Amino acid sequence: MRGAAASSSGADGDTAGESPGAQPFALPMLSPEDLAADQPSVDMLRRVRRGLTGLPESD
Repeated sequence: MRGAAASSSGADGDTAGESPGAQPFALPMLSPEDLAADQPSVDMLRRVRRGLTGLPESD
């Protein structure tokens, strides 16, 4: 077929080049401390809000 993309999967849906026992990629579990480290502090959010309310409004 002209312009058709070549498919690497077989007629039965198996994907070529993938081992039968391959597991999907999983993210490592994060501790509560790790998750909290990525969250902004309440103080930081308050400072941002004060800074944003101090800006002049645009039309």
